[in-house]
Amino acid sequence: MGFDGVIGWPDTELETIQTGGGSFYLPECADDPIVSGATAAGVEMFYRGVADDEPDYDDGLPVVFTWPVLTSTVHPEDFLFTLNTGEQMVPNAAGMLPNFELNERNTVVLFGDFGNRLDGDEAVYPVSLEIIDDGTPLRFLGPDGEQSGVGLTWTGGGSPYETGPALVGAKLNHVGDEAVGEGGAGPLDRVLLPNDEFALYGGGDFRIRLLTSGGYTPTGITALTPDAYENHFRVHATADDGSTVLLTEVGVDYEVAGGTLRVLGLAELGQAESQRVTYNDCYVEDADNQIDIILAGDEAAARSITFVEVPAEGDYLPLYNPGGPGPEPFPDVRYTAPGPPDLEPVINALDDPMRVSNTQ
Repeated sequence: MGFDGVIGWPDTELETIQTGGGSFYLPECADDPIVSGATAAGVEMFYRGVADDEPDYDDGLPVVFTWPVLTSTVHPEDFLFTLNTGEQMVPNAAGMLPNFELNERNTVVLFGDFGNRLDGDEAVYPVSLEIIDDGTPLRFLGPDGEQSGVGLTWTGGGSPYETGPALVGAKLNHVGDEAVGEGGAGPLDRVLLPNDEFALYGGGDFRIRLLTSGGYTPTGITALTPDAYENHFRVHATADDGSTVLLTEVGVDYEVAGGTLRVLGLAELGQAESQRVTYNDCYVEDADNQIDIILAGDEAAARSITFVEVPAEGDYLPLYNPGGPGPEPFPDVRYTAPGPPDLEPVINALDDPMRVSNTQ
């Protein structure tokens, strides 16, 4: 849970945003403010299960799966949460946005009353989740075809207002000859796409797809830009002598076991810089649960990659759920915490890409 009370507003006026605990920021490059919330009408347009477009000040919560979901089977009633109070509840709405691209559908975003921003004994938050049979079961597409998700469970604990989003997966693939699975949401495609490695870097050799527990943004309201790798990430690889080589800079050839590797930048965010697109506080990206690190180099060298790290301290900036605090947080409003330092093992999928397709 990362967005307490900021989903289903009647409008996005300053007073509404402040009362709801959202973020409001008007950068010099913009005519209109950037806000961290959604109106009830917007939720009604894109999410399944909403009975009407009346404001309800819901919370937002992404659920991240290993396999992609068959989106036609997603309903709020598939998800049974237990809160730390012992109460059980199902969400009000479910949908794929902002994870709308065909190669991003590991994540379902849910809206409902999941908890609060308080701490100590007053904090309320989910501690477990079960996928249940609502009569139209949630289904996934796996290597052997469709499979029901009924019976899957998650247990956790702790308020998201104590710790922010984290990496939950990283997978290394060949870039190949084309960007597979891009697009899938009509009008939104034209606003945010193309955002793949071909559009941004003319290709590359390897892609590390990062999957996160929530959106990964630099302030919770401004966008992560393709040139921000050095601010937030570093890739670990192994040298010939077995020591660790840290890939900290973009455009530098690093000598590792098997040859050289070079980081080109980040992808799967927004469009490439151009006369009409600038990497500044007005940059528009999808703020979802998938980010790609694009690399060039030797295949043997790519096989030496071991981890992706988010240091989140020192010279490295932390990352936030896209709900705040933003560059200019409201005083006395509690926002989700920055994400912690994180080290995620990289799954080597160079020989077996570990992908499925539902295009036939």
